[in-house]
Amino acid sequence: MRRPPAGTLLHIVSGRKSKPAHAVCPSVKLGGEGILRKEGTKRAVCVVVSAVFAVSLFAGLASAGGNGDAEDDAVLSGTAKWSVLVYLVADNSLDDYTDTDLEELKAGGSSADVNVLILMDKLYEPACLLAVVGHELVMLADLGELNMGDPATLAWFVDYSVSNCPAEHMLLFFWDHGSGVNGVALDETMEDGTVGEDWLSHHELVSALDGHHVDIIAADECSVGQMETVYEYRVKGLDMDYLVASESYISWRGFSYDEILIALNGDSDMDERELSLVIVEAFTDLFSVPPYQSEILTTQSVFDMSKVEALGAAMLVLADTLAGDIDSYGSVISSARLASITPWGSTSAGRIDMATFVAYIKDSLDRGDPAVAACVRVLEAFDECMIGMGVTKNSEMFGYEGMGILFPPSYSMYTVASAASYELYMGFEFPNAGWWTFLETYWSIA
Repeated sequence: MRRPPAGTLLHIVSGRKSKPAHAVCPSVKLGGEGILRKEGTKRAVCVVVSAVFAVSLFAGLASAGGNGDAEDDAVLSGTAKWSVLVYLVADNSLDDYTDTDLEELKAGGSSADVNVLILMDKLYEPACLLAVVGHELVMLADLGELNMGDPATLAWFVDYSVSNCPAEHMLLFFWDHGSGVNGVALDETMEDGTVGEDWLSHHELVSALDGHHVDIIAADECSVGQMETVYEYRVKGLDMDYLVASESYISWRGFSYDEILIALNGDSDMDERELSLVIVEAFTDLFSVPPYQSEILTTQSVFDMSKVEALGAAMLVLADTLAGDIDSYGSVISSARLASITPWGSTSAGRIDMATFVAYIKDSLDRGDPAVAACVRVLEAFDECMIGMGVTKNSEMFGYEGMGILFPPSYSMYTVASAASYELYMGFEFPNAGWWTFLETYWSIA
């Protein structure tokens, strides 16, 4: 989950611990069955033209029946370098925090090379499709109440962008509550106006983006940066190059959208790796000034998705090695788990910092121990996968190294106290590939 006000000084590390003209969607169409609306759907044809607002931004809104036909008069201009998409879900307790980030998006702006589109659903207002044109926020369509937890909504948004605002590269932000198990978007008002709770689950995210290549996904939300979640995206075929996500809770301030867009508009030729690192650098700069409070615990990491499977495989080999002689390794595992607990919610969620856990085991055993060699392989793979982290100044004291992993203190703590999470968790590949067997062995219930 996102959390309200928090803070402190941050620094950026590379790897583990170091260590002119406006043009947005020149022709925009909205309508048909893909808009996820029933009879009475509104259909919008909004034509955004002109580099200097010399002509009107809108061709207008037209209502339509339920037959799903759409006008065919769109004339697209050239392909931009980047499309920046913001899936902004504030139909929940985050409703009050949207204005700051909308102002940042306007300040950062768009250009002929950078499209900026926002699909926003607030708590007390209808969902809407917005574009940043230059430094103005333009309403493209009032969409009524949408369920942003429905994968069809995300699929429509991305399809719409690709069709109407083509670009060579795509950066997709998720703005909402987040969870390593539940998903990336929590909508609490359904399309019929009733109050409910629907997460856009991680598996729904993968299905919604099927057929699309996303250069970067950046989760402006809590706790998505877990081994199990990142591994799931990779093995389930999500076509993504880099993921920016936090292993811990984040605060209400989130990403620095203005600085990210200023950098991208200033150098739209930067590649996806560079832009991923810009995101966490801007995050670090933002949290280097007040307000502070609990933002002292905030992190964001960049994961190279091409390296995830190797990291997961190395971690599973270590788990198998430890489980194979649990009587010898039990005490050092217990100490490593305690040394790897991170504050602000991780304890209650049963999560620890993975790299800290592995490094503790490595440093506690004789160099010739087979588990040490397995630990070394994990840490080498981790350095390949986690290429940059935005962290608070005191993050090392709190044990954040960039990626979490589930390790509750007991079987019942997770399966009973967190029964709903347990059921979801066991639908992920990583625990079923050996991690859960290791945990059960450690708990002496295997």
